[in-house]
Amino acid sequence: MAALAEARRVRYEAFEPLFWKKAQTSLEMGRAFFAHLIGQPETLSLLAEADGRTVGFLIATTARVPPVVTPGATAMIDDFCVAEPDLWAQVGPPLLDTARTALRENGFAQIVVVCGFKDREKTAFLERQDLSLASAWWTAPA
Repeated sequence: MAALAEARRVRYEAFEPLFWKKAQTSLEMGRAFFAHLIGQPETLSLLAEADGRTVGFLIATTARVPPVVTPGATAMIDDFCVAEPDLWAQVGPPLLDTARTALRENGFAQIVVVCGFKDREKTAFLERQDLSLASAWWTAPA
């Protein structure tokens, strides 16, 4: 999982070199962070494997929602990766469908999935899954 997330960091850094600038030790930090997240009882973590290798994963956590909006319990899916961009159509749906079912069964009303703006393959996948774009972050050097 950490290796897939690291590959995504490299892609995203090419998209936006300042905003997505990787830390030198991002792989090691990612491993430690995933170990921490997966150890939390409220974390949902799913893994997709094919031919003995990891081809995708999804991690959902409870999101803090500002008190000025009331969408209900919200799950944040910040870490959702596939091994190759062309695997979204094959690997993405079972991961997302399983997550949505489990989260709904646990009282969540909404999911929020993080996706880099220039990640065209993931964006197209999310649109095909009937997710809608709710927000965007714009960045520039200060």
